Amino acid sequence: MRLDRYRHFLEHDRDGCFVAADRESGEPVGIAVALRRESLWVLALLVVAGERRHSGVGRSLMSAALGYGEGCSSGMIASSQHPAAMRSYGRAGFLLRPTLTAKGRVRREGLRDPGDVRTGGERDLDLAARVDRHLRGAPHGPDLEFLLRHGSMLVCERGGSEGYAFAGPDGTLALLGATEADVAADLLRAHLAQKEETEVRWITAEQDWAVRVCLEVGLDLVPDGPICVRGEPGPLSPYLPSGPFL
Repeated sequence: MRLDRYRHFLEHDRDGCFVAADRESGEPVGIAVALRRESLWVLALLVVAGERRHSGVGRSLMSAALGYGEGCSSGMIASSQHPAAMRSYGRAGFLLRPTLTAKGRVRREGLRDPGDVRTGGERDLDLAARVDRHLRGAPHGPDLEFLLRHGSMLVCERGGSEGYAFAGPDGTLALLGATEADVAADLLRAHLAQKEETEVRWITAEQDWAVRVCLEVGLDLVPDGPICVRGEPGPLSPYLPSGPFL
């Protein structure tokens, strides 16, 4: 899936893909990938070879990636816990929102009935786009088509509320968004009902609904890297973003 994701980046955001090469050997020493989705900029990838860290390669790649977002009113990054990464994003004007990861064996007796959650498909991408625009100010666009091709989708429509969840090819939760917390919680329950062991990432302080569901089924909570936000993309809750697509 990783190679397919890189092809996806090149197809839809070629001008946001940057490679730093060694001046003598020409070998790659760093890569950055940025996405533009309407007024939202996303850093999908930033990696630097270990021996070239602290050499300015990361700063140059970050500057180039930020340039691809010129004119965007907001931006998001899913950061690692590496101090240099967090320092770079903070200096670039991003607010760092600490996150938790929930992981472990799903305690089946703790699962509650998720109600009217159903399997989603291509016909539900418009629903997902509406939810995205509410949550983060811009739809994921082709990124959801990519996730659907490589994984599965759950959908919940309840009165005037709606939401969706995507799982990757290995069944791990890839993305979840909804207009109301109770819908988001039931989507997460429906996802966890399909799992024996799992992890749920990118749980910010605003996602207490997700913390409660994860505790219901006995998952452990551990600190993880922050979600970094610049500008005001939207409420970003109830929402569990995708690492590469946010």
